Amino acid sequence: MSRPLTKREQRAINALLNGAVMRENLDFIAGCSNSPELVAGLRRKGLSVPCERVERFDKDGNSCWPGRYSFTQEDRVLARELGA
Repeated sequence: MSRPLTKREQRAINALLNGAVMRENLDFIAGCSNSPELVAGLRRKGLSVPCERVERFDKDGNSCWPGRYSFTQEDRVLARELGA
């Protein structure tokens, strides 16, 4: 049996249940500085949490491709089962 959800995991799941979240926003919402590791932990609990790379432009106008996390329909069901 897996460990109960941490408060960070609960905050991340609640945010993702409301829609896709950019990586840097998930850091802020969850209260961490490494949301990719937080998402890796959610994946170890059985969630898939796809990450789509989306084009953005940095402060200097250069193209970059940060990640945007979201839940699949199956993730939504499992997240509720996990107690989020």
